[in-house]
Amino acid sequence: MRPVALLAFLAAVSAAQLPLGTSEAEMEPYSETLMSALSASTKHGTFVHLLQRSKLVPMLSRFNGSIFAPTDAAWKTWEDAHRPVTEERIHGWLGASGLSEWLLDEDEAEAALEHRVAAAGADGPRLRAEADNQNWAMRQHLLYHILNYTLTEKDWAPREENNITIETSLLFPIDKAPAPAPIPPPGTPWRPAHGQGLLGNHGQRLRIALPGSAEGGYRGLVGFDHFGKGGAPVWDGSGWEKDQNNTHIWADADPDTDRNKGETKERGVRWVRNGVVIGLDGVLAPPLSLLDTMRNTPQLEYLAQLLDVPHETPLPLPPSLDKATHVTLFVPSEAAFTKAFDDLERGYLRGMFGVEGLSRVLAPGAILVLDDKHPVGWSDIWSKKGTNVTSASNILEVAGKNGSLSVNGTAAEVVDIFTANGVIHIMPNVILPKGFELLNSAEKVLLSRNATRFVALMRSANLSTRYIGEPGKKAKRDFTILAPTDDAIDYMGYLGSQGVLPFELSPVLPHSLSWTLGRPVEDSVVSASGPPIEDTSPLAQLLKYHILAGSYAPDGVKHDMLIPTELSTAELGGARQVIRVEVAERRKSDASWDVQAGEISFGGASVVGQPIRSGDTIIYFMSEILAPPLDTLQTAISDLELSTYIAAVYSAGLERSVKRNPATTYFIPRNKAFNNLGLALKYLLLPEGRDELCKVLRYHAVEQLIYTHAVEVGLSVLKTVEGGNILLDRSGGNNFTLRSPSQWPKHDSGDPSVPSNGDLRPAVVRAHNTLTETGVIHVIDSVVLPSDVKINIAKLIRGSKQHTMPELLLKAGFGWILEGRQPTDEEVSDLGLPHDFRALSKKDKGGEGDADPDDLAQPAYTVLVPTDKAFSRVNMTYYLSDPEALKRLLKLHIIPSNLGTSLPKASSEHAPLQPPSDNTPLALEDNVVYPTLLVFESRYGEVGFRAQGDNDFLVGVHNAHGGSSDRPARTGPAGRASVRWKAAKQSGIDVLSSTNTKSGAGIADDSANTALWRGGMTLGGGVIIIDAVLEPYDPSWFTRWGWLVLTIFGTIAVVSLAGVSLWWWWATTKKKQEGYEQLATAEEEARQEEENRHWRRTSREA
Repeated sequence: MRPVALLAFLAAVSAAQLPLGTSEAEMEPYSETLMSALSASTKHGTFVHLLQRSKLVPMLSRFNGSIFAPTDAAWKTWEDAHRPVTEERIHGWLGASGLSEWLLDEDEAEAALEHRVAAAGADGPRLRAEADNQNWAMRQHLLYHILNYTLTEKDWAPREENNITIETSLLFPIDKAPAPAPIPPPGTPWRPAHGQGLLGNHGQRLRIALPGSAEGGYRGLVGFDHFGKGGAPVWDGSGWEKDQNNTHIWADADPDTDRNKGETKERGVRWVRNGVVIGLDGVLAPPLSLLDTMRNTPQLEYLAQLLDVPHETPLPLPPSLDKATHVTLFVPSEAAFTKAFDDLERGYLRGMFGVEGLSRVLAPGAILVLDDKHPVGWSDIWSKKGTNVTSASNILEVAGKNGSLSVNGTAAEVVDIFTANGVIHIMPNVILPKGFELLNSAEKVLLSRNATRFVALMRSANLSTRYIGEPGKKAKRDFTILAPTDDAIDYMGYLGSQGVLPFELSPVLPHSLSWTLGRPVEDSVVSASGPPIEDTSPLAQLLKYHILAGSYAPDGVKHDMLIPTELSTAELGGARQVIRVEVAERRKSDASWDVQAGEISFGGASVVGQPIRSGDTIIYFMSEILAPPLDTLQTAISDLELSTYIAAVYSAGLERSVKRNPATTYFIPRNKAFNNLGLALKYLLLPEGRDELCKVLRYHAVEQLIYTHAVEVGLSVLKTVEGGNILLDRSGGNNFTLRSPSQWPKHDSGDPSVPSNGDLRPAVVRAHNTLTETGVIHVIDSVVLPSDVKINIAKLIRGSKQHTMPELLLKAGFGWILEGRQPTDEEVSDLGLPHDFRALSKKDKGGEGDADPDDLAQPAYTVLVPTDKAFSRVNMTYYLSDPEALKRLLKLHIIPSNLGTSLPKASSEHAPLQPPSDNTPLALEDNVVYPTLLVFESRYGEVGFRAQGDNDFLVGVHNAHGGSSDRPARTGPAGRASVRWKAAKQSGIDVLSSTNTKSGAGIADDSANTALWRGGMTLGGGVIIIDAVLEPYDPSWFTRWGWLVLTIFGTIAVVSLAGVSLWWWWATTKKKQEGYEQLATAEEEARQEEENRHWRRTSREA
């Protein structure tokens, strides 16, 4: 304190005394003063030194009041318990050096300070200011030991009841040291300027338990807390020189014992001329801040944890309860919180944003303004009858009696917990207004369920007000919120999005979410319809994809549902992006709101935990962040079955338009569908086929959003990006097909049931509703060619990269087949074809409505094209030198769709039974026979096919035996040519009116389908690659007559052999029939018998 301020301080002391509880008439004349009594004690040297350093001695010399004087031993104990080991200062003044720095005399302390200031150089003013602040902090601490009135002996004597008194000290708490003023401010030195202390114009309170009472014990207790704990016992007075009036001697010191009755003992209390000195065996600790007090109060530890946030407290409470002035709090205990709020609500209060709800919970019991006389609502200021008082958000009726309080008729559990800036009363219940709802918006529910980061992102994008509700208000419409949990967002942020999201998530995740609390946000308005669409930031787009328009309860979502979200972009033409729902088969139909893990998914992310309803809003908690669909190409790349389409798009140079075309539906053929084009695809991928390839790809793109669930049953006409129409037919359920219409400028089929591109069957949609950034993808199983894309034989052969066959065709005069036109009369004549062959294209045999192929389309041809390598194995010199032989060779490789005459017997008997497969112009079956152009001049002008396995066939000249013509060729890649329609029989036919639009009518019926391949060939013909050249078969002389000669000679030989055998049989039979030999006479028999006996005898002798 500077000299000028000290003089003003001394002058104001006398006029500022406000003695309470006694008067000068009641006081006896004493010789000592407060300071002389302290100086007379050998136990209070430390206290006197501290009073000197804090410049309180002059005030005490002219001051009437009460001093609580800790002994030296008490200061030592306090120092040992509180001395910090760091640069921190306890109570703002006790440093690591302890009390020693404060026990220096004024001159030594000033010299030491000047030395430090000088050594600090430029930092000197700061050191001096800190020293002044520390001195001020110590004085504040000492003022808590001083009362501005004298406690008389009567006041100090025990009573029959209520032996605890509450006194007011000279400590007027303020949050920081006042700046030095050149002119001392008016008023007493301990009062803040203009009465702007934390307790208003009131000093801090302390409790005293009178000596001889059960609470105060033998000598009394000073400064204990609301539970009777702590405090400093009154000193026993030993070491104090006897005063003249023996005021420190207490007769009948122990009234509770007869043994000590009448004795006198010293006590640590001495009344002097200007007050009383009460010695203490402890140092009084001023009440802590409001939050620190809560932390040290068992019943309020839970509340302290909730309030312990690093940001300002939102309205209606003040920004900082610690710095707010004269606060009176009626707060609930932890048990009251548990009783009033369920787990979900308590989870919200514990969350990072829970301080908002806590502010609304505490506000009804928080009184911030009373009146100037009683700024703080201590228990002794309230009327017994009750007083209506306005809290921060409610009107309370508070009544006080005998140190107890009741609020709205409910008694407080604990009263008068003193704090540095007010008082706390603990209530057994939570004081809430009628109709109070803690989780009064979807935002609160999200914050209570581990979705705080999602809320922070919503606030960062200015979307919270619109979609999850302002504090205390519901959302403006009903929504369904798909909220990723904090773990999901943290994980995605840690991964840096890994290309899944359209931006890096980490930069938009705030390290501290508190900066958005309590701040009103204004949503940026985004038009939901009508051009132009003002797109929001990537973060806002991402978050809007998590908001569904409308309420979708768990029992209301179905598998494969497409639900519109709040994300509307220019890429969709202003339409809402949709999200797919997946429901597991194991989910029970009666599960209702009971959702098990993995049972329901949105956009591929699973629902975790149970959904919650907040008003009209339904909240699902998601296992991961939902990434909006990627562009069409990125989406298609993820499906390996669409790789050919991707290659075709890049080959055609359409990648930019495919990515950017807004609100477009793509019907993408899978790889097998492109492979079925065979040679046509190979041509389209050539540089010369790029224009046709662009048409094909653009024909599969529709300029509108087609989600299959929204397609009506029947036929729909869709406008393609290419310009032509394409027909989408929905039969029952989810069966969808796609085909070309029968009507096409200059390419009409002439029959309403026949597609103008001549496809044998429509494309079937195999996979529905793959979402993209610009629309949707449907996967189909075949390519639908636009009718104006003309694929002729020459283009198919170019796609096969074979060069010999087209050169030979041109050389022999078959160029019209390559070009896909009808031959002239001269060309027919030169080739030796029948005169009627030219007239095939002019015939009109069918009536209106017939589906006869001869009536619908011009004649077509399928050319069997040997490879260049195959021609190298043939004597081409012979054929090139003989034009007629070359023509016969080529005719054998050309199969017409119509001969103009009846089919040869073999071709008729071995006609195909099934239509051609998707990749061939001919129906290939085992043992099927087709006529070629050679049938007009040779019996061996047919070719036959033999199956060798799946889609593996051998082809050769039918009935050829021996020679090179008997060697078959193996079929290879094939391709279909475009159909050449005759003039349409109907004109001005509407696409839909020409086709029955009921379910299934969009597919050609059986008769029309048969007409498209009658005779086994598609209406456009095509090309089949073979690995060998089929040479015309010319049988040899032996082949022609050899069997006849052999038959004649064989017949003669057989007849001759038969004649000889017959003669022999006749001759033998006749000889036997001519007579028998005569029998021998008796004499001859006797003579023969004699000869036999002689022979036997001779034989024995020998």
